[in-house]
Amino acid sequence: MCKIPLEELLKDKRVVEEIQRHQWFESEKKGRDIGFNAAAKDWHKRFAQEWLKYHDLEIPA
Repeated sequence: MCKIPLEELLKDKRVVEEIQRHQWFESEKKGRDIGFNAAAKDWHKRFAQEWLKYHDLEIPA
């Protein structure tokens, strides 16, 4: 899980776009809209840390 709070990450437009993409994929898998909040929590837990590394952004120790 990412150490940076989700609320902080949501200030970045690129993060919001990633979450929207994640929402679409996960909704397709489940056959229903999972909603932005559920997608955001899931993305934060599963992908945020690697996304930050990939984009070479600072990760607090």
